[in-house]
Amino acid sequence: MELAVIVVGAGTAGMPCAITLAEHGVQVAVLEKADNVGGALHLSAGQMSAAGSRLQRSKGIEDSPEHHLADVMRLGHGKADPAIVRLAVEEAGASIDWLEELGFPFPDDQPIIYYGHDPYTRARTYWGVELGISVLNTVQPRFEELVAEGSIDLRLGHRLTDLLVEDGRVVGVRAETTDGTVELRSEAVVLTTGGYAANRALFDRLHPGLHVLLGARETSQGEGLLAAQRIGAGFRGAEHHLSTVGGIETELGQGTSNLWEALGNTNANNRVAREIYVNPAGRRYVAEDEPSQDVQERALQAEGGLIWFVFDETAIDEDEPLVMGWSAEMLREQAAAGEGAWVADGIAELARRAGIDPAGLERTVGEWNAACAAGSDPLGRKALDHPIRTGPFYAVRSEGITVISFGGVTVDGELRVTREGGAAIPGLYAAGEVIGAGATMGDGFCSGMCVTPAISLGRLLGRRLAAQVGAAPMLAE
Repeated sequence: MELAVIVVGAGTAGMPCAITLAEHGVQVAVLEKADNVGGALHLSAGQMSAAGSRLQRSKGIEDSPEHHLADVMRLGHGKADPAIVRLAVEEAGASIDWLEELGFPFPDDQPIIYYGHDPYTRARTYWGVELGISVLNTVQPRFEELVAEGSIDLRLGHRLTDLLVEDGRVVGVRAETTDGTVELRSEAVVLTTGGYAANRALFDRLHPGLHVLLGARETSQGEGLLAAQRIGAGFRGAEHHLSTVGGIETELGQGTSNLWEALGNTNANNRVAREIYVNPAGRRYVAEDEPSQDVQERALQAEGGLIWFVFDETAIDEDEPLVMGWSAEMLREQAAAGEGAWVADGIAELARRAGIDPAGLERTVGEWNAACAAGSDPLGRKALDHPIRTGPFYAVRSEGITVISFGGVTVDGELRVTREGGAAIPGLYAAGEVIGAGATMGDGFCSGMCVTPAISLGRLLGRRLAAQVGAAPMLAE
């Protein structure tokens, strides 16, 4: 059958794109490999950022897309794609307004300046009380209303395998279902398939030698990226990857983690450090109360991504836990079982159990205790109230973690997927994480610059394609 537009992926970008197409009179088919919609929103923190929203103006906050663009380029060290960022930030305010119209539950104090990563210069960060689920619960009813009307043809359980190409133009898709392989043809195909941060083999191939836990939703397998690459699409952004500090392996030996079950509470803006961070040689490498998350993230990456938190019994605090998701009792239980955490009566024995160099850790603990006594730390740490002296002693293994993919397909200013040489592939477009977080954030973390660009560029692409294909009727299969 031939359709006007096929959107592959019913997630953060795909649903807004399909809604916009349908509201402009274009019949659209949405293919989703899972048995439900939402994609990464099921696990996402759902942070959004926008300058110029009604909500921001109502608080008297002076801001503009230009200020937003400047902040993103600063925080991403000039490595984001300025053309794509400009598209995203110019559309962002309208996207927040759209969500507000759909009933998004914005807390009264928003927008705010968010300090989970290095902050913006203005208050422009938003999220819902249920994080990514708030976005899903806001957008899904309108999406399902259009599905019920027949304006959107939703096909769950359809996994993209290939893009169909004739005379150099993408003319449709091939997908696997429980009933076999199906082919659908269309005037345009939009890839909103998300990233690849749950596909260990693909991640390791694109990021060789990088030690990182994968924490994305299991659907983030990179099918859209792979299908596009098979027809010559370019790839960029993997070199910009930066891991989040504090990943804890929740299934030992699997190389995965769940942020909501266990995450190191390493942000000095939220908690006073009572432990030291050491590498496999037992050496400290950064001031543990360094307020810049960007500095901490780059220091971790320079160490290869694998560290341990080392502390003594007096550092365990129920009110400000070292591992978010673990109570003090859970930490002690994990350590006693030797499951990602260890406990011992001596430093050398602790090191042997945890996999740290014993001589190196003993030397470092001695130097740390001397620094606490002297009131001065060579690495510049200010919090010097917790020497490691009172046994038993503990170590928690931590790794860099990612829930997003920095690499993605190359696109031009029209969101057309491009070849390695820069030429657009006719009939193929992309929005959302499939274009890579590096395109919208560079090599740093910019609050809200994954979710909001996905929504914004999905909606923008929907409007542009509606103008190109017109209100084409859907043909019977």
